[in-house]
Amino acid sequence: MQYLSSSLEDYLEIIYILMQNSDSVGITDIAKALSISKPSVNKAVNLLKEKGYICQEKYGKIIFTDKGINTAKSVYKKHNMLTVFLTNILGVSKKTAEIDACKVEHVLSNETILRIEYFLKNRKGE
Repeated sequence: MQYLSSSLEDYLEIIYILMQNSDSVGITDIAKALSISKPSVNKAVNLLKEKGYICQEKYGKIIFTDKGINTAKSVYKKHNMLTVFLTNILGVSKKTAEIDACKVEHVLSNETILRIEYFLKNRKGE
């Protein structure tokens, strides 16, 4: 499996989120959503293209490859699950939970993620 940095995973996640609300996502959309410069986004998009996660014609909209959509959905799912765990189980504020989930979604093992998912699905009394 090819290594993907947490930063590039974040790009995949934001592209996925933006695609939920629009049928066309470009460099400017990503830059606005992340409050960063277009050249920074362009560099990341080029890396994601090289690694086979997305396709994009010059100045065109971004399209996920199968590998890209699967990875984006996985990161997004982990983020949401961790946010739920932090807020509903540990009582962390929504704002803090979002920030922390974004950090730890990249470093937790699959085993830990699966155990959290199992715990959330099987907790009693809720």
